[in-house]
Amino acid sequence: MSNFFNVFSTREIALFIWFLLFLFFVSRTKEVRHSIGGVIKAFFQKKLILTFGSLLVYMSFIIYVLNFLGLWDISLLKDTCIWILFSGMVLFLNISKVEKASYFSKLVKDNIKVIAIWEFIFNFYTFSLIGELIIIPIVSMFTILQVFAEHSSLKKAEHKKVAILSKNILGVIGLATICYVTYKTIVEYELLFTYANLKSFLLPIVLFVLTLPYFYVLTLYVNYDSFITIVKHFHRNESPSVSKDLIKATLRYANFSLNSLKRVWKYHVHFDASKDNPFDYIKKVSRKPKYTIGDTAKLTIFNNIRKVINKLSNNGIGKLDEWHKSYDEENCYYSMMNYYTFGNDEILIIPNSLAYYLTGEETYIKQLDLVLDIGYQQNRQQALERFIELIKLTFDSLSILMPENLTKSIITSKRYCQKYNTHNVLINYEKFERIEKYTFSIVTE
Repeated sequence: MSNFFNVFSTREIALFIWFLLFLFFVSRTKEVRHSIGGVIKAFFQKKLILTFGSLLVYMSFIIYVLNFLGLWDISLLKDTCIWILFSGMVLFLNISKVEKASYFSKLVKDNIKVIAIWEFIFNFYTFSLIGELIIIPIVSMFTILQVFAEHSSLKKAEHKKVAILSKNILGVIGLATICYVTYKTIVEYELLFTYANLKSFLLPIVLFVLTLPYFYVLTLYVNYDSFITIVKHFHRNESPSVSKDLIKATLRYANFSLNSLKRVWKYHVHFDASKDNPFDYIKKVSRKPKYTIGDTAKLTIFNNIRKVINKLSNNGIGKLDEWHKSYDEENCYYSMMNYYTFGNDEILIIPNSLAYYLTGEETYIKQLDLVLDIGYQQNRQQALERFIELIKLTFDSLSILMPENLTKSIITSKRYCQKYNTHNVLINYEKFERIEKYTFSIVTE
């Protein structure tokens, strides 16, 4: 038993105890046991086992090399297993959600930063087992309460107070923990700054960096597998050679580029076998768009397409995609985003949604649209407040002045048009049976 306590920290033991208690509590009902059985059954599907097995083989190879170089020993086995079970599994299960190669560079920034040192020290200096058993459920409870209250405050404003209270309590606990850890670091620094602890600290970073090639290749494999299936299905009514040539062309021109593959995935639906050559078409759509700053638009910032896309993508409702030619309209280029939904999210209720749309020509933006859809059962006032707030952010992002009477026209649901020398500002309002639609536009001259 003493060896068990020497291997695992009091925090890890406390987490394990609470996990067993939680598992025992939730598994008392037949429905939950059936659900847990379904999850376990799903995990043991042949394809998933083979894929996860390849991760374990790759990890074994990495550990062998690190051990051969003297950078790994048996004392790091626990840390290695914990990394695989948590960080490794999170990366493994999120592979299907990766949209761009920048996902991996962001992960590198998140893992290799100063805060990682604090996280290591926090986990190094733990409280007694009794203390950890008390603190863990308290922190968990207030964290869940904060998340739930912030979410529900969209429907009930009074829940915002609960979210603020929970956040303040967590802040006090965090501050007290920082003081405790800082004190222990100063008083017992000789216990912290050892070669063994340095290896333990660097291990997660090293494992993460060395497994990135594996996860990138796995992401490519998953995306190519799905892409090939979709292409065969979408072009099933055409000659079999069409889908085969599209797949061959994609393998040639997208190759190992996840971003190029995603572009091809998006635009293969516009392929017209009667007028397009598969290889020429895929070569064209797989290319990264070239952003040139021109002088056509009177609203100067609309000549800098990349800058506008980046600024609007930082306004909190999603990322605009790359500037691409429309294959439905001649000489038309556009950028759009997925709908950002908010408000009451019950299944049978139509959600509110917001989205940016940019249209124009190759070297400049002609029109910016911000579209708000309000479901008929939603809190209309809150939706309009969010819309107005985002319009203000849009003007700030573009560094242009917002008309004083624009907000009033939105609240009163009236159409609006304000003309300037360089651009026009418009509000269009439409009401349907179950949706109200507001469109805010900036159109350059």
